[in-house]
Amino acid sequence: MAEIGRRNLPTAWREQLEQPITPEEVQIAVRKAGKKKAPGSDGLGLEFYKANWATIKDDMGELMNQMFIERKVSPQQKHGVIVCLPKICEPTTLADFRPITLLNTDCKMMARIIVNRLRPIMAELLQQSQFCGVPGRTIFEAVATVREAIAQAEIRRVPLYILSPDFQEAFDRISHQYLFSILKSSGFSDWFIDRIRGMYEGAASSVQINGHIAGPIPIQCSVRQGCHMSMILLALCVDPLLRILEQKLHGIHIGKWANKTVVVAYADDVTIFVTSPMDLPVIHDAI
Repeated sequence: MAEIGRRNLPTAWREQLEQPITPEEVQIAVRKAGKKKAPGSDGLGLEFYKANWATIKDDMGELMNQMFIERKVSPQQKHGVIVCLPKICEPTTLADFRPITLLNTDCKMMARIIVNRLRPIMAELLQQSQFCGVPGRTIFEAVATVREAIAQAEIRRVPLYILSPDFQEAFDRISHQYLFSILKSSGFSDWFIDRIRGMYEGAASSVQINGHIAGPIPIQCSVRQGCHMSMILLALCVDPLLRILEQKLHGIHIGKWANKTVVVAYADDVTIFVTSPMDLPVIHDAI
């Protein structure tokens, strides 16, 4: 962590993150949530909240602030149901399935509110090479940057090797201790980090297979796929790697006056531009 330094968020940003949740934030979290999402273990899908919003909106505002300000998130609210979705048409091994955690809608609403507060400041926290979680950046721009780098190397006849490390089960392997250390070094206050910790500590999941549920299993690592915070938290966890690579590799210049481009990332999908055999041990050490 010493290599990437420690940052301090502006006081105004820190205060904004710690404000009580407003009715407007709760309403936006409900209105902009995806349709036809499977409910969590409580069986209450988003459609229930939308259909009864006029009746429950005040109670939901109070509940969100209990979860956020008072850090009252019960084990039942944090309980998830893991379902295994096939990656291919005819799966035959465990590796052919993708585990997704179905979370309770109230917890997903809380996560969406936190993400909506974080998103405007992510451009200040993440490297420009990270295209995930930053407003105005898309995966299409990441792909276009890779293509431009290849085209530039071909035109200028510059040696270029495209390296795409595969972080196996990246979401599932994130250490919570590492996550909270990253949040601390990114400049978030202890108070705000404690609210993120409250969403993870004591969490458990049960596995559903063929209609049967087994568990629960305590969740001691990972950022859960199915939680709206997962992509942003994962991007923050990958950021130190991107910073070290950009500091130590030469990269390739795209355009006549452009700065060097060393790496392109979308969450844990990282593409590194290698221009010398000497870059490989540097990449190995960084990882």
